[in-house]
Amino acid sequence: MRPSMLCRWLVCLSLLSCTAGAFAKPPANFDTAPAQAVITRLLPLQARQFQLGTLSAPPGHERFRIAAADGHIRVEGSTPSALLFGVNWYLKYVAHVQISPNGDRLGNTPFPLPTVPIERDTPYAYRYALNENVDGYTTAYWDWPRWQREIDVLALSGINSMLVERGMDSVLYQTFRDAGYTDQAIRRWITQPAHQNWQLMGNMCCFNGPISTALMQKRAASAQQIIARLRELGITPVLPGFYGIVPADFQHKFPHAHVVPQGEWAGFTRPGWLDPRDPLFAKLAASFYRHQRELYGDSSIYDMEVFQEGGNSGDVPIPEAARDVQHALLAAHSDARWMMLAWQGNPRQDLLAGIDRQHVLIIDIDHDRIPRDDRQKDFQGAPFLFGGIWEFGGRTTLGANTRNITERLQRLGRNNRNMAGTAVFTEGMDTNPFAFDLFTEMAWRSEPVDLSAWTADYVQRRYGAADPHAEAAWKVLLKTAYDIRIDDVEFHSERDAAQESLFDAQPSLTVNRASNWSPEAMRYSAEDFKHALPELLQVAPALRGSETYQYDLVDVARQTLANESRLLLPQIKAAYDGKNRADFDVLSKRWLQLMDLQDALLATNRNFLVGQWLSRVDGWASSPEERTLLEYDARSLLTTWGDRKASEGASLHDYGNKDWAGLTRDYYRVRWGMFFLALDESLRTGKPVVAVDWFAVGDAWNRGEQRYSDHGVGDAYAVASLVARVLRLP
Repeated sequence: MRPSMLCRWLVCLSLLSCTAGAFAKPPANFDTAPAQAVITRLLPLQARQFQLGTLSAPPGHERFRIAAADGHIRVEGSTPSALLFGVNWYLKYVAHVQISPNGDRLGNTPFPLPTVPIERDTPYAYRYALNENVDGYTTAYWDWPRWQREIDVLALSGINSMLVERGMDSVLYQTFRDAGYTDQAIRRWITQPAHQNWQLMGNMCCFNGPISTALMQKRAASAQQIIARLRELGITPVLPGFYGIVPADFQHKFPHAHVVPQGEWAGFTRPGWLDPRDPLFAKLAASFYRHQRELYGDSSIYDMEVFQEGGNSGDVPIPEAARDVQHALLAAHSDARWMMLAWQGNPRQDLLAGIDRQHVLIIDIDHDRIPRDDRQKDFQGAPFLFGGIWEFGGRTTLGANTRNITERLQRLGRNNRNMAGTAVFTEGMDTNPFAFDLFTEMAWRSEPVDLSAWTADYVQRRYGAADPHAEAAWKVLLKTAYDIRIDDVEFHSERDAAQESLFDAQPSLTVNRASNWSPEAMRYSAEDFKHALPELLQVAPALRGSETYQYDLVDVARQTLANESRLLLPQIKAAYDGKNRADFDVLSKRWLQLMDLQDALLATNRNFLVGQWLSRVDGWASSPEERTLLEYDARSLLTTWGDRKASEGASLHDYGNKDWAGLTRDYYRVRWGMFFLALDESLRTGKPVVAVDWFAVGDAWNRGEQRYSDHGVGDAYAVASLVARVLRLP
């Protein structure tokens, strides 16, 4: 056994006692019918070829085995998750087909039988998914069919624990009704769905309310359906826990309560924080967990973000407070783990010192310019998951730091005996399918990854053959968008993310990013990236019809246009500064022409439509008035994010920017058109530029009644070819 594998075995043995309570171990003969149902839904033409079974695994490991048996593809697993990932491994490396978050390429012929048995195992007890913000930026208004597809894809990707925030509004409502709040008061405090997860993290309250009773009931029923499916598939539902958030007026109702005011977060009033040592805390926590159990049953992992992004402990001693938060959780769920984030200084050392760290699970997303790799010391031995976070705000930007995924993840696993798994932790889902596929596979790989070879396999299964032009395009992507490094670019808090499109930015001649915390410049060569699209356009015609090729073609063409914005804006600025109105006119018209072209491109693919986002709102509203409230909730998250104070004062505007058809045409292009008109008028008259109220522009779109298609229109290949011609690509 290699030293690295011996190390992994020792890690597993040391963690075994810690993880036993976190996951209920399925029996050796667990029911494979739910896994078979996943295969039937995802592979309707080939599902009957699969024969599923169970097998044992070494202590602390999960394992799958693939072989041919009786003319079938026999896949066995030690857990439902291992079993389904075994099916996925077969699809990837034997059948050379793909199921991805953004489309599938499966064909309509039978799959080949495996020629030799394949076995793999993982020492990682946890393969977790979903950032808290996903419930805002991606899933806020999903219906059951959309959730079912996502759960199936996550299960096939080896995920065995997933956050569920939907439906927690009902738990908060009932908890504070027990405390004496009126129905109207507590419904005004609870935030609407697209912003609600930030309330659960203690960041905000009271936006765009009140939430309706009917909506809470629908969301509770939906959450029950989601959680039931997770449990069928052996996926642990991770639920929010209670750590002390209360309405800001709580102390007025309970004068003897010790509440620490939390001030504001990004212009919003934060919930107060009830001192966990206060006798009322235990009562509220018990009420919270009782109602949560009644609605959704028990879990073994509970997410609590104490002091998220600036929370204030006041005069409360942190070790004692943390101890009592954990005591309340364990009183309700004796074997539970407290899940928390390593992010912006959290978890604090004094907080960790006050708790039983073997009942903790830390998601490590604190990847700074100087990575901290001694997580045994930093987390005081508490188990942690390596978090993959290459995208923020649900943005559509292409790119990731693949070295973080393939090299640092394995290094931390070798050197930290408390690393217990991985966590897909992007702030939105269903972008960058390449990074998602690579990251979710890493829990099952201990050997070094040859990324070039891995990508060649990826391209073959994604497009259907080892096409030389497809491979050439992906070689470009590997050297550019998927080779983001720690460099001299100022990136604020988004280390592993690529730069945004300036088309999506609030207009300025000096703007260098759309959202306040993202990278300020290109993370790779825009000129080098330009070679990818011409190669994709030359992929063999027989391979161009798949959903996966069509998605990548639009995505790469979209990113090529987005990168052009960073090359063109300095030219526009030079023309304006030089008072060259003729050049300014030509260049500003080209900018708007490229935006029009981008909107036409995006409109060809359902994955890039604002109509897909907005069309899901209708099913949740019980009246025209509620539909107006909910559509404002969904729209504003993309644009102003919140009210004027949050949008302008706290610079939250455009944090959730996306290259989506409709949004590009009716919001981003409108802003730039207004801006260029104001600049041209200044050049014509010599007068100062008339300022534009950008919040008002965004809020007008938020309250607009435009209807948008949720189906793609047009020929993506034709429009992408036009992009290449207009940009005169090599």
